[in-house]
Amino acid sequence: MTGGAVVEREAGGPGRVSLWRRPRGRGMVGALVVAAVSTQVWLFSAPGDSPADAVSGYFRAAIDEDCGTAFGLLTAPVVGSYGTVDRLCERAKADTLLSFQVGDTTMTAEGAKVTVTLVRPNLTLVDVATMVQVDGHWRIASFEVISSDRGHGRP
Repeated sequence: MTGGAVVEREAGGPGRVSLWRRPRGRGMVGALVVAAVSTQVWLFSAPGDSPADAVSGYFRAAIDEDCGTAFGLLTAPVVGSYGTVDRLCERAKADTLLSFQVGDTTMTAEGAKVTVTLVRPNLTLVDVATMVQVDGHWRIASFEVISSDRGHGRP
């Protein structure tokens, strides 16, 4: 025996050393598991992993007319105002949104609030998106205009 390894008989043949039984083997297995999980989280992370990501994902999808993605980032009650993906797509195609800028995120007892500045021809709005978690992912529950360069919104 060398290096403190435990020799056991396994199905692979006599005298084979179990990787799990080696002190260094446990560390290698643990590191591989952590690396695999981290890679999977990084590869499969989607819009909605943070409140700001969900808001950004929604408006990016709206600009790109990716209606399914945009609709998937909504939840009640705002989803009810659109009704269907097709209705959201009609409104996205009619929208003149040129750009957006996601601002501050404030955590609340119910979820979060994210400010977003929306730039349209001849109109700039600042909205607050109310965010909630649905199945561990952030979704937009409502929008409220808080200011605009035309006097819209609440003080």
